Amino acid sequence: MSEEQHEELNLTPPKEGFELYRHKNAEQMRTQGWSGLYWARENEPGDYEIRAVTREGEGYSYPGGVFPKDVFERLYEKVDDTQPQPPP
Repeated sequence: MSEEQHEELNLTPPKEGFELYRHKNAEQMRTQGWSGLYWARENEPGDYEIRAVTREGEGYSYPGGVFPKDVFERLYEKVDDTQPQPPP
């Protein structure tokens, strides 16, 4: 994933408490146009509510459901400072 691809994304959190996460294997996925990024926040039971990251001008993200904590943390990692970086 290039930084150029991320420049087109709306990286403003959709609601309070949401943080940016990236799929750990996004580089290996061959899904066209998918950034591998999601907004997520823990809900009261400790699972993760997720929302899709949209491109600039597409409006706010849309709900993607709730992931069980153990599954979400196995597949996704938090992106620091809402500035996604390509993996080393």
